[in-house]
Amino acid sequence: MFRLLSVALGLFAALLPARLVGRTSGIVLWALKLAAGALAPWIALAGVLLAALGVRRRDPITAGAGLAAAVLAGRYTARAIEPHNGFDTAFGPGWQARIPPELEGRMLRRRWTPVTIPPKVRATANVVYSSVPATGAPLRCDLWSPPTGVQPTGLGVIYVHGGAWRLMKKDMFTRPMFRRLAGEGHVVMDIEYRLAPAASVPEMVSDVKRAILWLKRHAGEYGVNPERIVLMGGSAGGHLAMMAAYTTDDPLFQLDGADGDTRVRGVVSYYGPADLMAVYDDVEVASERLRRRKRIWPYGYTVEILLQLVGLLPSHTSIERAGNLVGELVGAQRDEDPDRFLSLSPIGHVGPHCPPTLLLQGTDDIFGLAPSTWQLHSKLRDAGVTSILVEFPQTDHAFDLALPWISPAAQAALYDVERFLALML
Repeated sequence: MFRLLSVALGLFAALLPARLVGRTSGIVLWALKLAAGALAPWIALAGVLLAALGVRRRDPITAGAGLAAAVLAGRYTARAIEPHNGFDTAFGPGWQARIPPELEGRMLRRRWTPVTIPPKVRATANVVYSSVPATGAPLRCDLWSPPTGVQPTGLGVIYVHGGAWRLMKKDMFTRPMFRRLAGEGHVVMDIEYRLAPAASVPEMVSDVKRAILWLKRHAGEYGVNPERIVLMGGSAGGHLAMMAAYTTDDPLFQLDGADGDTRVRGVVSYYGPADLMAVYDDVEVASERLRRRKRIWPYGYTVEILLQLVGLLPSHTSIERAGNLVGELVGAQRDEDPDRFLSLSPIGHVGPHCPPTLLLQGTDDIFGLAPSTWQLHSKLRDAGVTSILVEFPQTDHAFDLALPWISPAAQAALYDVERFLALML
């Protein structure tokens, strides 16, 4: 029993250094790798105990597999929570002194603790913030407000959920983060928006901008300073948050029949696609790889069914018949209109007008987003924009949503988010 447990734990920990980018096996192993990352400290502890037990029992298999699990998981944890100098570079030495002491006392003290328990806060669900222009269908949000006894900071955070621009909805695995931020005195507005294929990227961005205008109009009711609003999003939501923040004066992304200033104080992107052309290319590579894997029955067909179940392929549509989902989103193929891909990408709108930006990116992102995030960060800095890129080694897409109250990467990212938001005051 101990041998089996130790070997299983070693194999689980071996997922941590495994790069799933561009591999069809990544579809099957992605969730397991996320779980391994979140549980890494506990895997390391269990590995040490099993290794000691194996030594005591003179069982080299139990000892060796346990030691391997401990080393792999311990190394991952140490790298995920490693301090960085991004804030020193962006805001200068001594930036910590700019954070109000009462706010700092409510923030995470360390980049990782064994368990974090978010405070109880006030939440109001399904508030209508706008409507779809063509149909009048309501667009709703959830509002998370500071608890009684906590002085509002005046900062409003508008969160845009992910889901490949066509899936998911608000209030998806994000409550621990919202409770922490609201417990510190911020107001969080978790919005829904129109999804593809019913809506285009400009229409999605316009929904985010409608949320900005709504929060500014109702700022007094929630203790928000209308000049202190920050956009935040994950994955596709990170892309839309950056697009809304970077296109204040772009004619393509202006609101019809709505007046008001949509400028924001800052933007936070959890692994948001910075360049849709790069995502298009990665989708093409993955699709071709899956078409080849379908020769291996039933493996290739199993992966195809999984993609259909999660919505990345239309139901009952084979990979051979499906189009490139990014091409469908943009409304053009790669070589037909490259300028349109650029116009719908944050990297195509970088300039001195962009607000301070915090980029949180796993280096092993299954969708291959890390290189374009590096390019965006470099381009922002070249334009004179305050930009911080925090990389999490061996960490995959959606790392902040997997057991965030114990995950090293999720906690370290939130540690940085808290300080970035405090500096936006």
